Amino acid sequence: MISFDPTKQRINLDDHGIDLAGLDAFFDGALLTREDPRAAYGELRLQSVRWFEGALLFVVWTPRDDAWPHVISARKA
Repeated sequence: MISFDPTKQRINLDDHGIDLAGLDAFFDGALLTREDPRAAYGELRLQSVRWFEGALLFVVWTPRDDAWPHVISARKA
């Protein structure tokens, strides 16, 4: 099961209309993924795109020790 920060979830829903809680199945399919090159965050951040529920989504996430993704943000690509 994915994880996310509840505050970031509310911000993402307000800003992009996407509820992070509904993204578990996003990671079940084939993803086009690259490392996030924008800044040194102190952790590996990945950017992935995939068709999901009728829309092309762009998701920023980081892998965690428990092997489940920690989602940072999501928006339509």
